[in-house]
Amino acid sequence: MLSTVSRRTSVVQVRAFAASPWGADSWRHDKDAFKAWTTAATTNPVGNEARQLYGFLSIAFGDVDTNKDGLITAPQFDRLCEKVAALPRRYGMAPSWQVEYANSIEARTAARKTMFNTITGGADKMSLDQWCGFTTKHITAKVATIDYKKCDFNHLEKTNSADFLKYITLAVEDQSSGAYASLYEFCLCLFVEADASCKGKINFAQFDNLADAAAAVPRFYGFAPEGKCEATRKEIFDNISCHDGYITFDDFLSWTLKHTAAHLKDPTAKATV
Repeated sequence: MLSTVSRRTSVVQVRAFAASPWGADSWRHDKDAFKAWTTAATTNPVGNEARQLYGFLSIAFGDVDTNKDGLITAPQFDRLCEKVAALPRRYGMAPSWQVEYANSIEARTAARKTMFNTITGGADKMSLDQWCGFTTKHITAKVATIDYKKCDFNHLEKTNSADFLKYITLAVEDQSSGAYASLYEFCLCLFVEADASCKGKINFAQFDNLADAAAAVPRFYGFAPEGKCEATRKEIFDNISCHDGYITFDDFLSWTLKHTAAHLKDPTAKATV
């Protein structure tokens, strides 16, 4: 991930791919774009972003409305909250329910039931307009708390090296943190973009491209040297792979975490890519 002197100029080097797997909605895979999208959606209720947000929330509502009567129950509302919350959680911008409710499904269910009753006025069903009214207020309040300077692996120019080190250290040391969720999402996107065959696994040539993109992040702050050693990179690939010549996402993620942790403890540690 490199200095995206803006994602527009960094696309060629960091997130370069012939056929985008993301479509035109960058808020689905780019943390910075997601921040901008939610801000625009809540500040301009007649703008394109507001329409897209409405569509997202409405389709999610329809997904949990299993009997398709246009109304949802309290248990369906609970599932709907989890479904929609997955988007900000993708970027580490919302806590998991395990963190929010101390890993208690009972506490989560009770809290969501209370929310449901407040929204519906005690009725046993919730309508789409009630859901949209609730989420609009909730998202608007959350948007007001967005920190636009917090580390974003796709937009490194917005963060200084000291803050980056704190963020990446937190990500590696605490896998329940928002920093880890953000790192996970970035690694997943890089992997998907490198996987031109769309099989969930990559060969050495694809890993080589993936490693170039990933190494651009520490290089942006001067934490890694420029250039690469082909033999070392092939050795890394062979060591990671236990699948007869390919690497899966979990392989890449596991290696990334171990490699990053080693370099945080000792910046001179071997295995430069």
